[in-house]
Amino acid sequence: MYRKIGYAFLCKKGKVRKKNQDNYWCMGDYLPQVNNGLKRTITGELRLRYTKGAFCVFDGMGGEAQGEVASSICATTFNNIYKSVLDLDFQSIADMCYIMNRNVCRYAKRHKIDCMGTTAAMLLFEQKQVYACNLGDSRIFLMRGNKLQKISVDHVAKNTIFNKPPLTQHLGIPEDEFKIDPYIISFKIRKGDKFLICSDGLTDMLKTDDIEAFLSGTPNIEDCVNDMMELVYARGAIDNTTIVLCEVK
Repeated sequence: MYRKIGYAFLCKKGKVRKKNQDNYWCMGDYLPQVNNGLKRTITGELRLRYTKGAFCVFDGMGGEAQGEVASSICATTFNNIYKSVLDLDFQSIADMCYIMNRNVCRYAKRHKIDCMGTTAAMLLFEQKQVYACNLGDSRIFLMRGNKLQKISVDHVAKNTIFNKPPLTQHLGIPEDEFKIDPYIISFKIRKGDKFLICSDGLTDMLKTDDIEAFLSGTPNIEDCVNDMMELVYARGAIDNTTIVLCEVK
């Protein structure tokens, strides 16, 4: 007996920003550093009996800080190190985060960039369980039955005067400032579970109730991703948007 994971993902440049600073890693697929996102939703299926599987979203920090470089470094680094991880556990996942963080910091130091970073949100599947890990405000949701729950933690400053509070955790923080502390949880997966990873391009445009309605009311995950992206664009698509949707079969 083994689980199948169906997946669909889409990354699009928004209507306002000049660059797409989002990136992802979905079963070996990721974007080059300079890109305009994807032209269509990509789908696939994973059989957990024969392999493990991983899905990540990286949202580069905007402005002149080369967020698209930071997210690309993390996607490339994850691609280089993930297959060498023989046993998934809390420490090995944290170690992957430390390596990605170190590579972003090295690039920033080499090119004399003061502040450079990216969020990270990751799902790592084994045959019977999944690990969820995040740094920053790219979110991970679980739809179990007809109830949507956020299973990531928003690493943002509280009680600030900013409309968009600054991040307290992300990849790209020098170790001599403080050691990053990725949030990691694990639990058993069930048939019918749907997992959503997204950059804030989605959650800034769609309310949680909107997302819950899409995940509960659209059986086909490819259609669900397309419909959510269509609504993001209808509401202005202020930011770049990445959506990764997985379903346990």
